[in-house]
Amino acid sequence: MSDILHAWAVAPAAVGACCLAADRARVRPPEVMASVLMLLAMLDAGLSRLVAPVWWTAMLLAGAVTLAIWRRPRQRRPPRVPALMTMHTTLGMIVMAGLQVGMAGHAGTSGHAHGLDPAPVLIGAATVYAVLSVGVIGRMPARLDRGQIGAMAASVVLMAVATW
Repeated sequence: MSDILHAWAVAPAAVGACCLAADRARVRPPEVMASVLMLLAMLDAGLSRLVAPVWWTAMLLAGAVTLAIWRRPRQRRPPRVPALMTMHTTLGMIVMAGLQVGMAGHAGTSGHAHGLDPAPVLIGAATVYAVLSVGVIGRMPARLDRGQIGAMAASVVLMAVATW
């Protein structure tokens, strides 16, 4: 069941990446690259598992930090991307990184595990992210931005449900 939910989570992520790429008024290569990185991580985790989830987690966290540094407010010229959009994308990458680790727990077939189950924490983080996304959607004037934020939130929620 979690594989089916994971596959369904890829669709909104692809829609979100397309929304970013389709916005020709404001070309945003860093955000497009972040979206593609999240999409690749989800595709690999759901289909092939060529890269270990811990490496995807590291890449997503590094991407989040890089995006935050790249889009930091500069003093000479204002950024073309709303700060709220950068914050949402960065938080999304962090939540996705956690979900990658959570999904890795379902890969084993032995049924034997040590430690606490991270699923409740991950589902809580995804829920908070989804609620914040609804607030961000209400503040975005551009339709493509609202579409990208909604698609990313839907993808995170579906991945969180798949971890359960």
